[in-house]
Amino acid sequence: MDHRPFEDWLLDHKDLTTSERRQLNAHLQECHACTALADVELALKSVKVAAPAAGFTDRFQVRLAARKKALRRRNIWGFLVLTLCVLSMLLWLLWPALVSLVRSPVDSLVTWLTPLISVWAAIQAMAQTGVVALKVIPGFIPGFIWAAALFAAGGWSVLWIFSLIKITKVHRGV
Repeated sequence: MDHRPFEDWLLDHKDLTTSERRQLNAHLQECHACTALADVELALKSVKVAAPAAGFTDRFQVRLAARKKALRRRNIWGFLVLTLCVLSMLLWLLWPALVSLVRSPVDSLVTWLTPLISVWAAIQAMAQTGVVALKVIPGFIPGFIWAAALFAAGGWSVLWIFSLIKITKVHRGV
């Protein structure tokens, strides 16, 4: 037996035509499940809605404000920890370059400028001959610089993703 139209008629609270009302009454005389559903629906309609306790909205607003404050504090601490972790990893990766820069700034500048000048001269030579082979340009950058740049980009990407999640998150109640 198909209960679907009768359940819909019982739960939708809309006016029925006389033929639908007749079919529903006939079905309720035969089906105990739909009769129980009609009784429950009638009982729910007759129950009074309980009013909230005195001061409920004030307590709710205080709790909501406290949770928002705690969430804001946790977000700030999380951002600080993430930033410190990224900065410490960058410092760890760049430490050899920083030590050599502090010990001998002139040698560090020569070490960094020599490949740049060589690459620039090679690009000018290729441009004069008409050969465009710019695929070799990134080879002059040391490997640890690539690692530091990739790690920094990854850290900022993670930070960006979590920021977007936090910004677009819709809060529903407490």
